[in-house]
Amino acid sequence: MDKTNESTVSVTVSAPPSSATWEETWTNVGAPAFFGLLVGAVWQVQVQPHLPYPMPNPIHAALLLFLLLSPVFHRWLTPHDGSRWKEYLAGVAVLGLFFGGVWTTGFGALICGGYVAIVVWIWISTSWWRFHLPPFRYALWHTLGVNIGALGGSILAFNLFG
Repeated sequence: MDKTNESTVSVTVSAPPSSATWEETWTNVGAPAFFGLLVGAVWQVQVQPHLPYPMPNPIHAALLLFLLLSPVFHRWLTPHDGSRWKEYLAGVAVLGLFFGGVWTTGFGALICGGYVAIVVWIWISTSWWRFHLPPFRYALWHTLGVNIGALGGSILAFNLFG
């Protein structure tokens, strides 16, 4: 038997990381929530008092602006090639339209758009950083952060300046 054609392959399996880096945390949790917080607070103080109806509210404004700027956020917040921005846009649109509808109805909006969304966002933020996600899933994660940030920013601004 000829043993000259045999080769050895060495495979190294590394354990998954035990925690996210600060950069990953800022990119996927902090930046979207901070964007939502800023837009929600500014809308609550500068625009909401001048509207004849309570719509669009600060969360609507943050989600819409995030949708419009989603190609830019895709470039800043995801490790993917810039040509995949449409997948990111689709994720922002799907969840943004859902939350826009939830916040428009007023029926259970704080429960579904606030409390349940916070629980889901915390769960995602503590688990999804371990994976290499497609742009669509990053968009879902980031849109949840914008939603929660806008809610928090509008409540904070209302309490401080309202």
